[in-house]
Amino acid sequence: MIALVVMFIFLGVFLFVAAPGTMGGPMFRVPLWYDALYAALYVLGVVGAIVGLVWMVRIHRADPEPDQHAWRYRAKR
Repeated sequence: MIALVVMFIFLGVFLFVAAPGTMGGPMFRVPLWYDALYAALYVLGVVGAIVGLVWMVRIHRADPEPDQHAWRYRAKR
């Protein structure tokens, strides 16, 4: 599962780099904020995948059965 996420991140970066450009001017004018929104959503998706990968690695490396020091102690009377 971790390798799949790493491949997904590389695929996302590759698709961004390999996206075709235009051969001429745009057919229709779009506002500048549209391009910024498109780029921000793309970056948010890739950053989300990276955060998910870090979270999965953290969960994978956690101790599944911690010792008694991980539990709260009750006062002995």
